[in-house]
Amino acid sequence: MKTIYVHVRHSLFWYGVYGFCDKSRNDEITLYSDKEKHTFLGYFDLNTQASLTYVLNHELDRNENKEFCDEIEEFLNSDLDVGYSYIYPRDEEDLSDQVPHLAPINSKGHKPIYIYVWSKLSRDWDMNSIEDIIKILAKDFFHLNIEQVEFLNIPPYEETKASFEMYYKRHL
Repeated sequence: MKTIYVHVRHSLFWYGVYGFCDKSRNDEITLYSDKEKHTFLGYFDLNTQASLTYVLNHELDRNENKEFCDEIEEFLNSDLDVGYSYIYPRDEEDLSDQVPHLAPINSKGHKPIYIYVWSKLSRDWDMNSIEDIIKILAKDFFHLNIEQVEFLNIPPYEETKASFEMYYKRHL
């Protein structure tokens, strides 16, 4: 496989790409091996260092999420450029949601149901930085050397501008 196809799941990413607001620092992506999205590869939640710092300082209750906060701090204080955090099945219902690709197995023999990708490689996400992280993900989780990343469903500039203006008019 020489190409992976990516769908960015939030409009905020495109608002930043087109310069309507700051670029996003947290995005969810879905990866496919074909342009028609018939062959799902996986999905990932991408977080930059700035996003992790903000979440740690403003969104997470350290008492309720001690283990996760410790994991984030360990990554932020490490020499790693990319790290991963995994959510594993919590009950029988979650078992069917395990990722279909390679991933670390927990002590119960289960794969994760969700993967956070933590990156110090860029301050925020744009098309180039997403391409870079997808090439890393392709190696780490699919054992693939990807030559090309193609974005799916890129919204046109004017449509994105209208969407941004409508969203922010409602929320101002």
